Amino acid sequence: MFTRSARVSLYLLLWFLLIPVYLVSSRSSGRAQLANQAAVGGQQEPACPGDQMPTPITGTSDRVPSPEAMVRGEPLTGRWWDPGSRSFWHCHGGGQYMVLMEGTGRVQKRGERMRDLHLGDIEFAGPGVEHWHGASASEGARLIHQGLAIDGGSGTFWLEEVTQSDYLGNDIGIASRTRFLETGER
Repeated sequence: MFTRSARVSLYLLLWFLLIPVYLVSSRSSGRAQLANQAAVGGQQEPACPGDQMPTPITGTSDRVPSPEAMVRGEPLTGRWWDPGSRSFWHCHGGGQYMVLMEGTGRVQKRGERMRDLHLGDIEFAGPGVEHWHGASASEGARLIHQGLAIDGGSGTFWLEEVTQSDYLGNDIGIASRTRFLETGER
């Protein structure tokens, strides 16, 4: 049986081996779309209807180093989420991956139920996939978040606040989305 530290190292090693495979496969499928877009001469459309702005959060969250994950001799920066804290709904133009390093986290993609993350769990939201992430109601969480630039996409686009119903796992994010599109209210 792996120790906790060995298990986290194994998850990180597998993740860093799987990401290049995913990126290569997604790049080849997206090249035709980019070529068509370039031929038309258009700018890249925003990944979702949100706005680029400072990170809106419900509760408290601080940037912290994650010494278990090193890149070029430096720890990756993660985020500590206090119990009950979470981001607003958002998406990333190039996608985002998250690795839970400590505590119990929560994530949800639009149209799906909320799910809890535990030590070493990995979540991936592809380009334009609306989602939120944070801590469970009873325990804080430390997550490494990394935005990607798949197929040239980039940026974070912020939407509405996560409702209590979404946060507790009782909704799939459709009611709040409809209200946001109708009113623009965050």
